[in-house]
Amino acid sequence: MSLIPYVSIFFMVFYFAIIIGVFYLIYTWVNKFISLKKEQNDLLREIVKKMDKSQ
Repeated sequence: MSLIPYVSIFFMVFYFAIIIGVFYLIYTWVNKFISLKKEQNDLLREIVKKMDKSQ
């Protein structure tokens, strides 16, 4: 019995795990970036409202 099929399956699963991990990191980074951008826009809106009220 040869170990070559088992080794190739192991490497294939390993590479798929790496690819899934990279996609997960990209997904979480993009979501964090979008939420920070939304928070920044909300804060700028509040600042503009307060500036308009003070004038």
